[in-house]
Amino acid sequence: MATDERIAHRLEELHGSGFEVVDGQPDIIGWNVKTRSGKKAGKVKDLLFEPESRKVRYLVIDLGNNELNLEEGRAVLVPIGIAELYTKTDHRRTSDVDPAYEAYDPAEDGNVVFLPDVTAGQIDALPLYEKNHLSPHVEMAIRKILEPGNNRYDNDEFYRHEQFNDDRFYHHHDHHQDNRVK
Repeated sequence: MATDERIAHRLEELHGSGFEVVDGQPDIIGWNVKTRSGKKAGKVKDLLFEPESRKVRYLVIDLGNNELNLEEGRAVLVPIGIAELYTKTDHRRTSDVDPAYEAYDPAEDGNVVFLPDVTAGQIDALPLYEKNHLSPHVEMAIRKILEPGNNRYDNDEFYRHEQFNDDRFYHHHDHHQDNRVK
């Protein structure tokens, strides 16, 4: 039980924690979250980070006012490696754009968190996020929804998974830095 308790309380919300986003990185709280269609899934409500490593692990997404016909009035967690960050200073993608995605270019939208590989059905299936109620069970449920077939939970390796690879979040951003908080 002590291990489960430690796991359940290892992540904190950035807001109210005494930590802040590192210098040079945008504060994405309040930014729109959009899917590959360009439709709004919600807004970034907060970031969940691991105090020990000071690395952001999840985006807390408020589904209010979404354009995907999802139930409003709830928040869900999306691992940082699933999303991509675009700011108003980013340049239009050209060479790596798949023609199927040309209808919406988040680089032209600016100041948006983009979920290129997440469907409305997956977002809708994500468990409700409740502050201080994140458990390994909930984290595995999130992983199973976003990556069916991966059922392994290894406490020591969990955040080394591609879903938590912050390089994807910042990969095209001109001022790439660590996703740490200070």
